[in-house]
Amino acid sequence: MAKIAFGFFLLFFLELWVIIKVGSVIGAFMVILLMILAAGYGVSLVRSQGLRTMMTMQQQLAQGIAPAATMLEGVALLFAGILFMFPGFLTDIVALFLLQPFVRHWLARKLTSSPRWQVYGVHTTVESEAQHVEPDSEEVFNEKIKPAPRQGTTIDGEYERKDKDDDTHQ
Repeated sequence: MAKIAFGFFLLFFLELWVIIKVGSVIGAFMVILLMILAAGYGVSLVRSQGLRTMMTMQQQLAQGIAPAATMLEGVALLFAGILFMFPGFLTDIVALFLLQPFVRHWLARKLTSSPRWQVYGVHTTVESEAQHVEPDSEEVFNEKIKPAPRQGTTIDGEYERKDKDDDTHQ
């Protein structure tokens, strides 16, 4: 926890230093304008990329595939959105870097291939799929789970409502 606090403290002073240096070259008004434009542009990119990632995740769930890598890409997008909210150029650069699809794919592959993910990640379940690892093997086996059959009888038909007033007029 102390490392995280120190990291934020260091980031704050680095951002402040960069803002002062850039402001001395292009002026304070331009620095503020650039930070506002970068945040607005970044948030719109995060929104569009996030919607695309959400649609991909829904398609994978519909196909019965556990969307672990896509979820990690969504986390990277969330982190990029948070970074865009911090004022400064360094966080905006890191956030723009995280918005690149090849960077998110690389991060997701890197994280899912780590031993920690292999221990905890293989027990992921989805409504229509379960995964497990045999004790003596590194292979992941997928089993399709069939939904329970519906119970009860459905009767399809048409009806016509007749009021008492309709009978007297005929």
